[in-house]
This record gives sequence, structure tokens and C-alpha cells, in this order.
Amino acid sequence: MFYTLVEKLEAMALVIAEPEKLPRHRDPRFRFISVPRARPPGRIAYRKAGLAFSWKVLRELRKYEPHIVLLGVDTPWLLIASIPKNTRIILTAHTNFWPMGLKPVSLKARIKHQIASVLMHRVSAGVCTSEETRRQVIEIRRDLIGSLYTEVPQVLSRFLKPPRQLERLRNILFLGRLQEEKGVYDLLSAFEKAACRHPDLTLSFAGKGEADDGLRQRIAASPVRNQIRMLGQLDAQEVHQQLERADVLVCPTRSNLPEGLALVVVEAAVHAVPAVLSSVVPAKELVENACIEFPADNIEALASALMMLADDAGKLHELQERLAVDREKFFDRSLSWGSQLYSAFVT
Repeated sequence: MFYTLVEKLEAMALVIAEPEKLPRHRDPRFRFISVPRARPPGRIAYRKAGLAFSWKVLRELRKYEPHIVLLGVDTPWLLIASIPKNTRIILTAHTNFWPMGLKPVSLKARIKHQIASVLMHRVSAGVCTSEETRRQVIEIRRDLIGSLYTEVPQVLSRFLKPPRQLERLRNILFLGRLQEEKGVYDLLSAFEKAACRHPDLTLSFAGKGEADDGLRQRIAASPVRNQIRMLGQLDAQEVHQQLERADVLVCPTRSNLPEGLALVVVEAAVHAVPAVLSSVVPAKELVENACIEFPADNIEALASALMMLADDAGKLHELQERLAVDREKFFDRSLSWGSQLYSAFVT
């Protein structure tokens, strides 16, 4: 969408990225520069590497002299503060500053919040990945309220599927990065409780991450291991194939992860697959009244939600029907990230 927008505006763009292998192209409107970012262990070493990265990026920006710089919320603060004053900074916020519904209370979190508040004054407009992200940006910088736009993720129309007729809940799917903060161990524990009462339930984990080996070990020792599958990393086509087979998607994100949206909830909704979401997953606002929410970190509540859907096929069908009549926004390109970015450009 970014490349299309640049082309439509007849503009030119410099793309600074961390990977060393960048696209080969012949379009003179685009220039790609690789600036690798080291992330060594240890607080001092990590900060030194961050400073080195910031200065390298800043050097490229000063040579290019852009009118607009597009930055994410994870951009080093030194870099933001050092960008020339005559350059417009537009924020593209894909993650939150703190978990949904949980304000920063620790001293470290409050200091970070204060630094963000000061440096966000360089931002002139922005595009947010969810309404929760927008609320947090406004809390940090209230006068941006009229210059922030929220995207609605878009999906290819060929993936639109009618609701499948289900007799009852059977196939449960986790789709995302395998890490403790994503709640994969919580889901495994909750599933074990539900599977004891419903032995025909199955659980599939799709994705990779640092919890991969630990999760496999836990599954191997599980009393319901024969009902659990590890699918590994999937490509886009395989993701939608798994969603076609799923009865429900689970996003059990824990309260220590500032989830920006959880795009998989949208992808599941296009297939009329309901979601069970923890209370810190902002995507619930896009599938309002068509999902089941449980308190983050609460394994018992998650197990109860799964057992409730397994016991009540009518509730599952009700959620499917609600999704089926409220999916048009995921195919409305005027709500896309690219369209909202254009609005931020001209604000």
C-alpha cells in the first residue's frame, strides 16, 4: 500500500530497512538502504547498539533530506529527537504503549510514558492499527486527536467464506508467534481441562517462536497429547486453509504484552470463525458481539469459555451468524492503512 500511495502521489521515497537483502527494482521513485540493527544481550550493550543504529539512520536521512518521515512506535527516541525540525513526522502505530485496559504504574513504565509524551510532540499526524492504539496515542499527546486515523485491516475478497454448518465445537486453533506472552502455555493448560470433559476436541498451534521447544515438551507430557498438533510456520495460503478447518480461534495474549491488534482475528472473521480473546486483545472492537472475551492470564476463565462453546452449539452458531453479517468493512479499501496514511499526509 505504501508503494502504491507513493506512485499515486507521483512522489519519491527512501526506504530504510534492517534486512541486508533488499528488493531489486528499476523504479527510480524508490531507493532502498539497509541499516542492520544489532540487539546484543545486556542492557548497556543493547543501548550502545541502539545509539549506533540511530546515528546511521540519521546520517542517511540528512543526506536524503525528506519532507516527511514515517516512523513506528518502536523507533529509538534519540532518532526521533534528532530529525530536522523542518521535516514532518508521521507515526504509524502498529503496537500499543501498554496492554489494553492496563495503565503504566511501575516507575520504569511511568518514566517511559513521560519520555514518549515529550518526544511525541515532534509527530504531526498518524495512522493507528486499532482504536485502542489511537486512544493511547491521544492520552500521550491529546492535541493529535484530529490528526490520527485508524485503519481497518483489509483481506482479499477470494478468502470470503460462508459460515460452515457445525454440529458442535471440535477444532480449536492458535495462530501467531509462539511465545509465553502470547499465552500459548495458558491455552495448553486450559485446553487440557476442557479436553478431559470433551475428548473429541482438538487443538492446533500454528506459528514459530522462542516457546517452540518448551511447548513441544509440554505437549509431549500432556495427558491429551494425541489431541494436539504443532503445525509450524505457515504461509498466507496455509493460514487460510487452517482457518477453513477451524471452529474457533483463540488469542490468549497475556497482560504483559501490549498487543496492537491481533490481525488473525480479522482473518478468522472473514471465514466466519469466531474468536475467544483475552481482555488485552484490541481486535475485539472489530468483531464486537461476535467473540468471547475472558480476563487475561486467567486459565480457569479460558477453560470455561472453551467448555461453554463445546456444550452450547447454539452459541457457536450465533457468533458465526453475527460475523457473517458484519464483514463488509474488511473489504472496504477506503478504510485501509494506505487510505488512512493518505489522510495523514494531507492533514
